[in-house]
Parts: sequence; structure tokens; C-alpha cells
Amino acid sequence: MKHLKQVVAFFLLFSFLISLSYAEPLDDSVLLSYYDDSVFFGDSRMESFNRYVSGLRQEDASFMAKTKIVPTGSISLYAASRTYPSGEFLFYYHGRQLTMYGIADRIQPKKIFIMLGLNDPVAIKIEKALTWVEDILRKMGETVPDAEVCFLSETPVTENFDSEKKVEGYQTLLDQYNDRLKETCESNGARYINIAAALKGEDNFLKLDYSNDKVCHLSDEGNAALLQALKDYVQEQYDLGLWTPAAPEGTESAPAEETAR
Repeated sequence: MKHLKQVVAFFLLFSFLISLSYAEPLDDSVLLSYYDDSVFFGDSRMESFNRYVSGLRQEDASFMAKTKIVPTGSISLYAASRTYPSGEFLFYYHGRQLTMYGIADRIQPKKIFIMLGLNDPVAIKIEKALTWVEDILRKMGETVPDAEVCFLSETPVTENFDSEKKVEGYQTLLDQYNDRLKETCESNGARYINIAAALKGEDNFLKLDYSNDKVCHLSDEGNAALLQALKDYVQEQYDLGLWTPAAPEGTESAPAEETAR
């Protein structure tokens, strides 16, 4: 009987893996619809991503047209987590200075994506940084309780980062931070997207071609890889049955998106 159960379990697992291998690859426009009615917050890396997306929108006005990207150049994770009405802690939105929470309250997005931590720097004060992450998750939950909140992993750095910033082994510490960030998000009912893996070379550092300063900021090639990682995440959610794209207008509605994390 025990042997029979093992055989059945094996075939069930095999069937599941086969079904995944034949999962339907979704078109880019469908994948990116996952980010409709969403807002992205971030620092100078998000400014760079915003410029990249804006360039694509010039070629196709519909590209991520329902996605808002709100960056502030030198803002830190700590500063963004605050609710104080001070310019140091604020983002700019439609010409006004607001906190992330104030912007989210006005937008009422379905999803919120956050990429912050380069300016702290989080990898040398992991425990403290994670308390700021938890602050953000709690305050966002109070401000927009129906919105999903997702942190993007910290992007990798090049070998030049250690000498530029006078730290040693920062990328190794950054990997540890990302592991802990994932755990923190999951334990607080939030999502986490690993974009770091798509930006790394075989040496575990940020690919030099993906950086415009050869230290930590992303080039157009790096932003293209980041965008692909965002699409790959959605395809993975679809493959696992955790997300179903909305039906096109004028057709029968598709099943509602799952909220499993």
C-alpha cells in the first residue's frame, strides 16, 4: 500500500510538472495588464525605469498606460516609510509633495510596488531596514486596505560598488537582505518579486552592460531586463493558477484574480 501511494504521488507530481511545461505563454500586453491600476514607488533606479517606460510609451501610447510610476531620486527606505510632512520624506505627484501613503490614498490603486533601499544602504543594517519595511506594509494596509503591496528585491551592484562606497562584500550582504525581505513580505501578507536574478551575471554581480555608471544604476539594457523580470513574474503566477487575466471588453468575464500569496 505504501509503495502504491508513492507511485500515485509520483504520477500526480509528474502530471503537474507536465501541465506547467505546456502552460500557455501570454502576450506581453496581457502580462503587463497585471500592472494596470497599480503604482510603482522608488528612488533613482525607478526614475531610470520611468524614463525607459516613457520612451516605450512614445512608440506605443497604450504601453503600461494604466500604470503610474512615482519616483523620487535620492529618497531612502527610511524616509519613504515616514508620515511626517517634510520634504525629505516626500514624493512628487502632479506637482505636489506627498508621502507614499498620501499618493496611494488619492490613487486608490489595486496594487502597490516598491523598490527602495539603495540610499540607506539596507544591506549593512538589515534588521533596521526590515522594521521600515514592516512599517510601510502596516501603514499601507491602513491607508488602502484593499490594495496588494509588493516589494521588489534590491537590485544587485557591480564589483565597483565596494570601492566606490567603501564597503566590503556588499553584494553578498545584499543577497542576505533580499532573502530576509522575501520572508518579511510573506509573513506580513505581502508579495515579493525577485528582479535581482535577472540582472546578475555569472559572477553574481550586476552585469556591467546593465549599469550606466558601472556601479549600481541601471542602463536601458538593465531596465529592459527589469521589465522582462516583471513579465516573467506574471507568467509564473499564471502558470501556477494564481492569476487569471481579465477578459477583453465585450467578452464574457474571466474568473476573478486569485489572492493567494
